[in-house]
Amino acid sequence: MALDATIALGAESAYGTPATEYRGYEGKADSWKTSREFLESVGFRAGLQTARADRRRIVDMGGEGELECDVLDAGMGELFAAAFDVHTTSTDAGSTVHNFHTASVANGRSFTAEMVRPKTDGGVVAFRHKGCVATGFELTQEVDSPLALTVSFDFRTVEHGGTPAVAEYPKESFPYDWTVGMVEVKSAAGPWTTLPVTKWELSAELGLKTDRRFVRANQLKDKPVRAEVPTYEGGFEAEFTGATLALYEAFTAGNLLSLRITYTGRTADTDGTRSALTITAPAIQFTGESPESSVDEVTTIALPFKVLDPGSADAITVTITEPA
Repeated sequence: MALDATIALGAESAYGTPATEYRGYEGKADSWKTSREFLESVGFRAGLQTARADRRRIVDMGGEGELECDVLDAGMGELFAAAFDVHTTSTDAGSTVHNFHTASVANGRSFTAEMVRPKTDGGVVAFRHKGCVATGFELTQEVDSPLALTVSFDFRTVEHGGTPAVAEYPKESFPYDWTVGMVEVKSAAGPWTTLPVTKWELSAELGLKTDRRFVRANQLKDKPVRAEVPTYEGGFEAEFTGATLALYEAFTAGNLLSLRITYTGRTADTDGTRSALTITAPAIQFTGESPESSVDEVTTIALPFKVLDPGSADAITVTITEPA
C-alpha cells in the first residue's frame, strides 16, 4: 500500500484552469490514466522500410479516471456536487444541509483532480488532471461494508511535477455503513415499506459528449456538454418475502413506485442534530427478475430498476446534513 499516495479534488474557475483549493478524499484505487494517439502518414516511397519517424505526431487526448471512496458523514459535498446537476445549501439549527438534484441541464462544473503518487526510490510526484468533468456515478451498499461512492471523470489534460497541493480534510468524520441504512419503497397510495435488502446500487450515465475537438490549431478538447438523455438505474438484492413479492408483482405489472434510502450518521451537533443522508427517487420501475430458490440458501430475488422522470419532481434527490 502506498501510504504517501493522495487524491484531491478542487473546483476550477474555468474549464482547464487549475484549481487553487482542494478537498482531500480517501480514495480506494488509482485509475487516473492519460491517453495519447499518434497521427501517422504512410504513402508510396522508394526505400521505405516502415513508417517514417518524421511522419508521426503524438496528440494529447486527455483521459479518464474515477474517484472511489467510502461515503463519510462530513466533507463529501464537493464530490456529490460534481456528480449532480444542481447543488444548493441551507442552514438548519447550525447544521449545513446540502441538496443535490438531477436536472435537464448539466451542472457545467469542472475540477482539477490531483493524484499524488509515491516513487519506490523516495519522494512523490503530483499529477494534476485539469478539466475534469463528471460523466457518471455509482452508489453501492452491501451488508458488512460501508456505503461507497464512485464518480467517473473525463479530463482535458494532465501535467506533473511541482509541489503537491495542500488538501483539506474534515476534522472528524465517520463512514455511513449498512448498520445505519434503510431501504424503503411505496406505491402512490400506500405507506412506506422497509425491504430486507442485502445489497443495493444506484448508478448514472450523464450523457455527455467528451470528444469535442476542432480544427483550430489546438489539440486539446473543449468542455463536455450533454448530448444524450441521462440514464439512472439501480437494483436490489433481497430475501424473498411478502414485501419483495409485492415488488415482483410491481415488476410484472409495470407499476411505478417511489424509493427512499436513509442513513443516520454518528456525528452530532450540540443540539443533538445528527449527520444524515437521504436518497429519494419518486418514480422507479422494476425491470426484472423472478425469485430464485437454492438447495443451500434462502430464496432470494434480484430487482433491477430504472429511475424515471416523474414530471412533477426531480428524478433523484440526495440530501446530506452535516452538523456544525
